[in-house]
Amino acid sequence: MQLIDLVKIVAFRYTKFGRPRYPFPNIEPVELATLICEIDRLKHTAGSIVEIGVARGMTTRFLSEHLVRSGYSNQKYYAIDTFQSFLKRDIDYEVNHRGKKRWNFRGQFKYNDFEVWKRNFKEFPFVKAIQSDCVVFDYGSIAPIKIAFLDVDLYLPIKHSLPKIYEHVCEGGIIFVDDVRDNYQYDGSYQAYMEFCNEMKITPTILGNKCGVIRK
Repeated sequence: MQLIDLVKIVAFRYTKFGRPRYPFPNIEPVELATLICEIDRLKHTAGSIVEIGVARGMTTRFLSEHLVRSGYSNQKYYAIDTFQSFLKRDIDYEVNHRGKKRWNFRGQFKYNDFEVWKRNFKEFPFVKAIQSDCVVFDYGSIAPIKIAFLDVDLYLPIKHSLPKIYEHVCEGGIIFVDDVRDNYQYDGSYQAYMEFCNEMKITPTILGNKCGVIRK
């Protein structure tokens, strides 16, 4: 028996290192499954796939792998993020107007780096990373949008970006808003999503436990 095989046996049988883990703790399986189904449904529809709030790129990597393996690597995939952290403007609003504790948001996503992120996706040339505040980004520059996955957690960025995204979503397109769940740290997503649905007279649809869906 080779040493590497012995190490594997010990790791699996006597430690927790070999225990299977779900690698997407913040995204539910039903969200990922539905994203895949929507990519397949809209594969022949002109338009871009847009992910807003990408963190280190786990969801981006998952969806990119599907695009490659399914032969859809001619798709346009935009990954938009500040690649820094929550903006002070948005944290201040959560604290001053929504009663949240500032320390809950400190240091979130500070690890991220735009150049490193881009380097990590060099093997997926169809993924275009854009460093921008989602509130001021010109979504018309990447229109039409057929799939948008909005995962920015806080109230203000969703409140201001969701109408702009919706304006440029093609007929038959879809928007996913993550963290649409009331009474917890990131319930700004819930408030902004519900307000948008009310203003647009859209019936709120929750996928799984926490993903708001808007179809056009």
